[in-house]
Amino acid sequence: MKVLWLGHNLAFPPKGGALQRNYNLIREISRKCEVHVLAFDQPITRPTHVTPHDCARALLAFCASVDWVEMSSSAPGRSRYGLALRGFVGGEPYDFAWLRSSHMAEKLKRKMGSLSFDVVHVDTLGLAQYLPLLGKVGALLNHHDVESRKIEVRASNARNPVMRAYFSLEAAKLLTAERKWCPQFGVNAVVSDEEGEVLRSTSPGVKVHVVPNGVDTDFFTCRPDPGRPTLLFCGSLDMHPNQEAMAYFLKRIWPRLVAQVPDIELYIVGRNPPRWLEEAGKNNPRVHVTGYVDDVRPYFQHAAVCVCPIVSGGGTRLKILDSLAMGVPVVSTPFAASGLSLEHERHLLLGDTDEQFTDATLRLLRYPSLRAELARAGADRVDRLYSWTVVGRTLLDAYDMALRHPGGIGRLP
Repeated sequence: MKVLWLGHNLAFPPKGGALQRNYNLIREISRKCEVHVLAFDQPITRPTHVTPHDCARALLAFCASVDWVEMSSSAPGRSRYGLALRGFVGGEPYDFAWLRSSHMAEKLKRKMGSLSFDVVHVDTLGLAQYLPLLGKVGALLNHHDVESRKIEVRASNARNPVMRAYFSLEAAKLLTAERKWCPQFGVNAVVSDEEGEVLRSTSPGVKVHVVPNGVDTDFFTCRPDPGRPTLLFCGSLDMHPNQEAMAYFLKRIWPRLVAQVPDIELYIVGRNPPRWLEEAGKNNPRVHVTGYVDDVRPYFQHAAVCVCPIVSGGGTRLKILDSLAMGVPVVSTPFAASGLSLEHERHLLLGDTDEQFTDATLRLLRYPSLRAELARAGADRVDRLYSWTVVGRTLLDAYDMALRHPGGIGRLP
């Protein structure tokens, strides 16, 4: 099968979220398919010393070809805030304006004209606008999360009335876009059954196939319990849900933990931390904000517990799967663990309030036997359900479904 992966990132380095998912899925499907990648280069997703050429070379280890389009924010009206303002007064979602590019359209036309693809993998809703250029091939629309629901949750959590109004309007625009575009694809890939139900409810008639998030169980392997009261949070810190989670944790949970465990330490690992979080690390000797790291495994090896106090966003959290694969017990909000086949008190601990989250964390810090029990069960669960080898097969099944149900491709004006 010949596959074109139309992406909104170059999937390298595979550090967190969509980058991690995309890199591993491309690698897995390349074992069975001839894969060609055409994607936007987002400089913010890679360290300054990593170039798009470096990303392409990494993917060419298993792909037939890799090409990219520069995502420029310097043109008039193309800055993040310029696009947001245009979206506020216009009728389309931010992501559609952000991912609109005549250069991308030209490259895509040439690619479709020169190679005969069986399936085109369209990796996010904002790229659905290129559907009319694909012709009569099987097409899959991937959803890292259901965008309209994610932004709806963000609106409901916003305290600033202006931001609440902005995100409510954006959620409505995304919902309109989902209802327009999703039914026109042969299949829509979602990360969980729950997200599938959301998409079916917002876009009746769509064909849905679950392709869950996963973990590289050869890379992330179980470590011995370090025995020290060290907590870890891992995640891209330029993402709003992760910033929100750390603000909540440092204000509401951390003081309670310090009062009970004076020698506790917290490591916050992820790219592009905001200034306020960097200052929090400088002002508290027990809070360490690392920024981007090449390898997160040493931080997992030194952590007794991983915390995931996320209350907004979408999709499922790869950080939970990575933690469990390494045998690090997890305390999570129910929201953060939603969509994953994990049970409270069996694979991880859940805390829905300040008191519950604090108590669950203290239990794990105080009882090594509980940490060991959850570590064993969590690692086994991840290995059986969420290894990328297993997940990759589900994506190949989705491609077969796209071939059988070509949707509305080519019938748009």
